[in-house]
Order: sequence, then structure tokens, then C-alpha cells
Amino acid sequence: MSAGTLTLTNDTDAVTGSGTAFTTELAAGDFIVVTVGGIPYTLPVKTVNNNTSLTLVSVYTGPTQSGAAWSAVPRVALNMVTAALVAQSAEALRGLNYDKQNWQSIFSGTGNITIKLPDGSAWNGPSWNNISETLNQKASSGANRDITSIAGLTTPLSLYQGGTGGNTHQSACNGIGALQVNRSVQNAGDPHLPTCSFFLGDGQEAGGNGKPYPYSTILNVSESGNTGENGNYSQVSFPSIQESAPRIRQRFGGSSPRLTNWRDFLIRDLNTSIDTNGFIKIASPVVKIYADGSFDVNHESEGITVTRLAVGEYLISGCLGMNSDAAWGGTDGGFDIPLDINKQPRIWLDYEVNTDGSILVKTYHRTHPQSPEFARNEIDNLTNGDPIDIPSDSFVSVRVEMPADSVWNQKKDAANIVMVEARMKEERTDGNNV
Repeated sequence: MSAGTLTLTNDTDAVTGSGTAFTTELAAGDFIVVTVGGIPYTLPVKTVNNNTSLTLVSVYTGPTQSGAAWSAVPRVALNMVTAALVAQSAEALRGLNYDKQNWQSIFSGTGNITIKLPDGSAWNGPSWNNISETLNQKASSGANRDITSIAGLTTPLSLYQGGTGGNTHQSACNGIGALQVNRSVQNAGDPHLPTCSFFLGDGQEAGGNGKPYPYSTILNVSESGNTGENGNYSQVSFPSIQESAPRIRQRFGGSSPRLTNWRDFLIRDLNTSIDTNGFIKIASPVVKIYADGSFDVNHESEGITVTRLAVGEYLISGCLGMNSDAAWGGTDGGFDIPLDINKQPRIWLDYEVNTDGSILVKTYHRTHPQSPEFARNEIDNLTNGDPIDIPSDSFVSVRVEMPADSVWNQKKDAANIVMVEARMKEERTDGNNV
């Protein structure tokens, strides 16, 4: 910016300055650039009277303004800018004319044409008429839709020629790297399974060489098609006859081949449960108990019932005590209780396992005297350890052990029987019978 400020008056050619040095910064023919009301004005100077007074070539047409910041632009600089704009405009017009000539050649030319590119280089290629004539010489889809075979073509077309490279399902799949899904292997006891295929697995239990579930469908994906001792591959098992989550295992070859155990790889309601505090936990047979004695079960704990006996007492029937799996914190840790916003337990919990396997769950009021007053969980007329129902806005999760004749186990056994009978029937037929 130039020194000082200006006072501009509408419809007059006189400009006055404050703290300005017009005689030093300007000469006749130079320009003043000033912004008034957000609008820039470029004003040509007619005469410089003194350091604080000058006259414009024409009257100022903007609103009256005082104390305006300004910039002096020499006539030579503005002339250079104007000349550059003219040159750029001329270049743009030349480019537009080239475009018109190019389009004219493309649509009206014949054979190959030459067009000029924006960088000045030339490109030679077919005109639109040339392209149309070439396309007209090709076989149309409508005329060829009745062709059912080409007797003279007996060698499969390669991928490079647009074919599959094979004349059978398997060779075609191998040629294009596709997954062949119409194969079935009746026994998957060998860990070296076919490359990239679906099949029925019937082998050892989880961690062994076969399936993690009875008659599970397995997707086997190998690295570089090698499933031998040096091969690396992954297998995904999808249970066919029971409600279980998919599982995955991997094999690593080389000098020390290793096959991992089967493990869950998808989080879903079949292998997890949402606890009372909104966290995901390993599922297995789980019962959710609410304040009034109502309850929810998952697919494995179907058949369980819950009865509220008294304040803070709930009897779980139809089970064989606590679940033997220690995943929830040991054999005595199969419970999940509500927490407050500060992650403090809201209740005390005790339990008894009766001789028939039923579980008596007892809940008690729980305070936190060491916490600030607002976080002590104090309730009128109740003291720490008094019997109390489960909070009405939450629930208690209990992981139980189910008997062999539970609804879940009976469904699984029945499905196994159906599968075995179907397999035996298939083995007795020649494949033509239903």
C-alpha cells in the first residue's frame, strides 16, 4: 500500500490526501487503485498538484469516501498488464480456432486425419467417417445370434484373444483365475485340501485336520495353488446344520509347517452377547435376567426359565450350574452386573448352585462411601448390602451350563441324524436318483 489515505468525492475529479506523498509516488498518466464499499476502482491521474492534491482524468463515480487506503500503479506497469491480457486473449482465440478446425476435420474428413493438440504437437488418427465405415464391416449381434457352434474352431481361445484358455469347466476356471464351486469332497480329514474350492468337510474336531462343525462347508484358498507341505493357505468353515458363527484357520508351510486351530472371525449374535453395559462378550449359553423376573435367552440357552422368588432373589432353572468355560473370568465369573456412569458396580451379587443344577441369584444394594457424594449410589431407606431387585433400566447376564438334552443339543443331534441319513442314501444310489 502507498503512504497516507485519500478522500474521494462523488462526481468530482479532485482527490485530496492525508499523509500522502503524491509528488514522489505518482506522475501524470499513472493510476490510483482504491477499494470503496468492497468495489475496486482504478483511477487515471491527470495532474499531480502537490503531495496532498491531484486531479483525475475523469470524475470519480463511486460513493464519497474519506480515509481510504490506496496503491499507486505506474503507467508502465499497467500497460504491461494490459498487453499481457491482450496476448493471452489472442492465444485463447487461436486455440479456439484450432478446436474448430480439428472438429471440422474429425466429422467431415475421410480416412486418417491430422489434428493439432493444445501443446502444438500433431496427432494422426481415424476420422469419424473412417470409424463408421470400419464398424459397418463388423458382424452385428442381431445377425449372429443364431450361431450355436464354430466347427472349425477346436482350440480354446487364449486370454489374450478374449477366451478362457480351457475347454472344460476346471481348465476354464484355472485359465481366468475363477473359483470353481461345483466340486464336493466327502471327507476332509487331510489338511492338504483342493485349491480354491467349496466342499463338505467330515473329519476331526476343532484344531485337527478336518472340520470345526459336523458337515461344515469349507472355502479353501491357497497361495500360488500350492496345498502341499510347502503351501500357505487359509480355510473358512461355514456350519451347515447348526447355528454357529463361521470359523477360520490358516496353514503356514516351509521348513516348519504349522496349522492353526479353528477360531471365530466374525462378530455376530451367534458367538457373542451384548452385556448389560453395552460391551460385546463371548456368547455360549447366556441368560439375561431383568428386575421383575422376566428374562431373555440366546439360541444355546433355549429352555431356561427364571422365577423371581423375592426381592433380589431369582431362580434359574433348566441348567447344570455355571458354565465350565473360564472365558468370563473363571468358573466363578460367569456373571455380568450393571455399572453406573463412573463404571462402579450398582449392585452386589451372590449365588448358590442347587443339587439339581438350578442357580439362585441374589442381588443387594451397593454403595460407594469412598466416592464423591454424587457417585455413592445412595438410596433412601436402603443401606449397603440390603436385598434389592436388579435395576429396572438394566439386567444381569449369567453364563450357564446346559444339559445334554437341552433344546439346542437336541436340535443339533437331530440335524446330525438327518445329514448322516442323507449321506448314506447318496452313497447307495448311482447319482441319478433323487
